Amino acid sequence: MKKAVGNYCSRCGTERIIIRTWKEKVDSSIIINTETACPNKECQIEVEKINKKQQERTAALKRESERRLKKRQDSSKKAKAARVKVAAKKKK
Repeated sequence: MKKAVGNYCSRCGTERIIIRTWKEKVDSSIIINTETACPNKECQIEVEKINKKQQERTAALKRESERRLKKRQDSSKKAKAARVKVAAKKKK
């Protein structure tokens, strides 16, 4: 395996190693992705747990934000409908 230059483990500080590299085509660009890992297996397991916990937290925050946005949009539609209804009554 190749060593990554300047890529250190966020938990223990040792230099991370490259596990795999692959290319993806996105629109007209080619993106090169590199997966790295800590050479210390126990440390890598802990880093993966931390990353999973952070991803779950981020997903929960996004879901909550989307829920609040939908609630605002729904209440805005109801308010607009009520204003239209009031305006229609005034015209009669």
